[in-house]
Amino acid sequence: MFFNTKFFGLQTAEEHMQLSFTNVVRQSRKCTTPRGSAKVVSIRYYAPVRHRKGRESSLGKRRREEEAPVLEQRENRMNPLRCPVKFYEFYLSKCPESLRSRNDVFYLQPERSCIAESPLWYSVIPMDKSMLESMLNRILAVREIYEEHSRGAGGLDDDLD
Repeated sequence: MFFNTKFFGLQTAEEHMQLSFTNVVRQSRKCTTPRGSAKVVSIRYYAPVRHRKGRESSLGKRRREEEAPVLEQRENRMNPLRCPVKFYEFYLSKCPESLRSRNDVFYLQPERSCIAESPLWYSVIPMDKSMLESMLNRILAVREIYEEHSRGAGGLDDDLD
Protein backbone atom coordinates (compact mmCIF):
# COMPACT_ATOMS: atom_id res chain seq x y z
CA MET A 1 0.00 0.00 0.00
CA PHE A 2 2.93 2.32 0.74
CA PHE A 3 4.41 1.99 -2.76
CA ASN A 4 0.99 2.33 -4.40
CA THR A 5 0.49 5.57 -2.49
CA LYS A 6 3.99 6.82 -3.23
CA PHE A 7 4.37 5.93 -6.90
CA PHE A 8 0.78 5.74 -8.17
CA GLY A 9 -0.20 8.83 -6.16
CA LEU A 10 -3.25 7.15 -4.64
CA GLN A 11 -4.30 9.32 -1.70
CA THR A 12 -7.75 7.99 -0.74
CA ALA A 13 -9.19 4.62 0.24
CA GLU A 14 -11.55 4.90 -2.74
CA GLU A 15 -8.59 5.18 -5.12
CA HIS A 16 -6.88 2.18 -3.52
CA MET A 17 -10.11 0.19 -3.75
CA GLN A 18 -10.01 0.57 -7.55
CA LEU A 19 -6.84 -1.55 -7.67
CA SER A 20 -7.36 -5.17 -8.65
CA PHE A 21 -5.29 -8.20 -9.51
CA THR A 22 -6.22 -7.69 -13.18
CA ASN A 23 -5.40 -3.98 -13.50
CA VAL A 24 -2.07 -4.08 -11.61
CA VAL A 25 0.42 -6.14 -13.59
CA ARG A 26 4.14 -6.84 -13.77
CA GLN A 27 5.72 -5.87 -17.07
CA SER A 28 9.15 -6.45 -18.56
CA ARG A 29 10.42 -4.63 -21.64
CA LYS A 30 13.66 -3.64 -23.34
CA CYS A 31 14.65 0.02 -23.43
CA THR A 32 17.50 1.80 -25.12
CA THR A 33 19.55 4.08 -22.89
CA PRO A 34 22.72 6.10 -23.58
CA ARG A 35 24.61 3.10 -22.16
CA GLY A 36 22.95 0.56 -24.47
CA SER A 37 19.97 -1.74 -24.23
CA ALA A 38 18.52 -2.62 -20.83
CA LYS A 39 15.65 -4.68 -19.50
CA VAL A 40 13.18 -2.61 -17.49
CA VAL A 41 10.84 -4.36 -15.07
CA SER A 42 7.92 -2.47 -13.61
CA ILE A 43 4.46 -2.71 -12.14
CA ARG A 44 1.80 -0.99 -14.19
CA TYR A 45 -1.60 0.13 -13.01
CA TYR A 46 -4.20 0.50 -15.71
CA ALA A 47 -6.54 2.88 -13.94
CA PRO A 48 -10.23 2.65 -14.79
CA VAL A 49 -11.38 5.19 -17.37
CA ARG A 50 -13.87 7.70 -16.09
CA HIS A 51 -16.73 7.77 -18.57
CA ARG A 52 -17.83 11.22 -19.63
CA LYS A 53 -21.15 12.11 -21.14
CA GLY A 54 -21.47 13.58 -24.59
CA ARG A 55 -19.17 13.28 -27.57
CA GLU A 56 -16.44 11.26 -25.83
CA SER A 57 -18.80 8.43 -24.91
CA SER A 58 -19.14 7.68 -28.64
CA LEU A 59 -15.38 7.12 -29.07
CA GLY A 60 -14.30 3.67 -30.16
CA LYS A 61 -12.92 1.13 -27.71
CA ARG A 62 -9.34 1.53 -28.97
CA ARG A 63 -9.44 5.31 -28.51
CA ARG A 64 -10.82 4.94 -24.96
CA GLU A 65 -8.07 2.42 -24.14
CA GLU A 66 -5.42 4.81 -25.46
CA GLU A 67 -6.75 7.52 -23.15
CA ALA A 68 -6.84 5.28 -20.08
CA PRO A 69 -4.25 6.44 -17.56
CA VAL A 70 -1.37 4.03 -16.98
CA LEU A 71 0.78 4.51 -13.88
CA GLU A 72 4.08 2.74 -13.32
CA GLN A 73 6.43 1.71 -10.51
CA ARG A 74 9.89 0.78 -11.76
CA GLU A 75 12.20 -1.83 -10.30
CA ASN A 76 14.72 -0.48 -7.78
CA ARG A 77 17.96 -2.29 -8.64
CA MET A 78 20.01 -0.06 -6.36
CA ASN A 79 18.10 -1.20 -3.26
CA PRO A 80 16.22 -4.50 -3.69
CA LEU A 81 14.85 -4.23 -0.14
CA ARG A 82 12.93 -1.12 -1.24
CA CYS A 83 11.89 -2.45 -4.65
CA PRO A 84 8.16 -2.16 -5.42
CA VAL A 85 8.41 -4.92 -8.04
CA LYS A 86 9.91 -7.39 -5.56
CA PHE A 87 7.25 -6.50 -2.94
CA TYR A 88 4.50 -6.98 -5.53
CA GLU A 89 5.87 -10.38 -6.58
CA PHE A 90 6.17 -11.44 -2.94
CA TYR A 91 2.63 -10.24 -2.16
CA LEU A 92 1.27 -12.25 -5.09
CA SER A 93 3.13 -15.35 -3.91
CA LYS A 94 1.45 -15.14 -0.49
CA CYS A 95 -2.09 -14.53 -1.82
CA PRO A 96 -4.51 -17.34 -2.68
CA GLU A 97 -4.06 -18.26 -6.34
CA SER A 98 -7.83 -18.37 -6.85
CA LEU A 99 -7.99 -14.59 -6.35
CA ARG A 100 -5.16 -13.57 -8.68
CA SER A 101 -7.48 -13.25 -11.67
CA ARG A 102 -10.14 -11.18 -9.89
CA ASN A 103 -10.96 -7.71 -11.16
CA ASP A 104 -12.67 -6.50 -7.99
CA VAL A 105 -10.09 -6.97 -5.25
CA PHE A 106 -6.42 -6.29 -4.53
CA TYR A 107 -5.86 -5.80 -0.80
CA LEU A 108 -6.62 -8.89 1.28
CA GLN A 109 -6.93 -9.39 5.02
CA PRO A 110 -4.09 -11.33 6.62
CA GLU A 111 -4.63 -14.90 7.77
CA ARG A 112 -5.37 -15.06 11.47
CA SER A 113 -2.49 -17.39 12.24
CA CYS A 114 0.48 -18.02 10.03
CA ILE A 115 4.23 -18.18 10.34
CA ALA A 116 6.92 -16.85 8.00
CA GLU A 117 7.19 -20.23 6.27
CA SER A 118 3.44 -20.45 5.58
CA PRO A 119 2.62 -20.68 1.88
CA LEU A 120 -0.22 -18.17 2.28
CA TRP A 121 -0.25 -15.07 4.44
CA TYR A 122 -3.51 -13.59 3.18
CA SER A 123 -7.07 -14.84 3.34
CA VAL A 124 -9.72 -14.66 0.61
CA ILE A 125 -11.41 -11.80 2.49
CA PRO A 126 -10.84 -8.34 0.99
CA MET A 127 -9.87 -5.46 3.26
CA ASP A 128 -12.79 -3.18 3.89
CA LYS A 129 -12.74 0.58 3.43
CA SER A 130 -12.23 1.37 7.13
CA MET A 131 -9.15 -0.89 7.31
CA LEU A 132 -7.69 0.77 4.21
CA GLU A 133 -8.39 4.24 5.62
CA SER A 134 -6.67 3.37 8.90
CA MET A 135 -3.55 2.10 7.10
CA LEU A 136 -3.59 4.99 4.65
CA ASN A 137 -3.68 7.57 7.46
CA ARG A 138 -0.39 6.17 8.77
CA ILE A 139 1.17 6.03 5.31
CA LEU A 140 0.20 9.61 4.52
CA ALA A 141 2.05 10.73 7.66
CA VAL A 142 5.36 9.58 6.12
CA ARG A 143 7.30 12.49 4.60
CA GLU A 144 8.81 10.29 1.88
CA ILE A 145 5.38 10.01 0.20
CA TYR A 146 5.40 13.73 -0.58
CA GLU A 147 9.09 13.97 -1.46
CA GLU A 148 8.64 11.54 -4.36
CA HIS A 149 5.91 13.63 -5.96
CA SER A 150 7.72 16.96 -5.55
CA ARG A 151 10.90 15.50 -7.03
CA GLY A 152 9.17 13.85 -9.98
CA ALA A 153 10.05 10.56 -11.61
CA GLY A 154 13.73 9.99 -12.27
CA GLY A 155 15.09 8.86 -15.58
CA LEU A 156 15.72 5.26 -16.50
CA ASP A 157 19.42 5.64 -15.81
CA ASP A 158 18.69 6.29 -12.11
CA ASP A 159 17.59 2.68 -11.61
CA LEU A 160 19.81 0.95 -14.13
CA ASP A 161 23.22 1.75 -12.65
